[in-house]
Amino acid sequence: MTQIVVGLIFTGIWFAVFRTLILKLDLKTPGRGDEEVKLYTKADYKAKAKGDILAEEAAAFLADLGGRENIVDVTNCATRLRVTVKDDSLLAAPEVFKAHGAHGLVHNGCAIQVIIGLSVPQVRERFEDLLEHGAV
Repeated sequence: MTQIVVGLIFTGIWFAVFRTLILKLDLKTPGRGDEEVKLYTKADYKAKAKGDILAEEAAAFLADLGGRENIVDVTNCATRLRVTVKDDSLLAAPEVFKAHGAHGLVHNGCAIQVIIGLSVPQVRERFEDLLEHGAV
């Protein structure tokens, strides 16, 4: 019985404290601010964060491959971004590709394979967007 009484007393104290903070001191709580608050799910947050990272990787790979003027064709397989370039002398060193997130690079003349991993379809989409809309 004592625990119930103590619980009710603390409930009253917390109610009074927070009511004072919110009404008298105008403490901004979610939903009471001037700006609109949007709550994201964990999946939305991860997708947005991953999308930003993949876009940065695609832009870095495009620069490493000599820019958009040097790209002839882009395809992909399960783990590799397959690119045909005009001039393979414009390519960055394999270490540069690895620094930008690639697992490796296969270079056979003008046929280049950037080993990315299972996220290669998303990287290819962003890569093609950069080719169409201009960058690097």
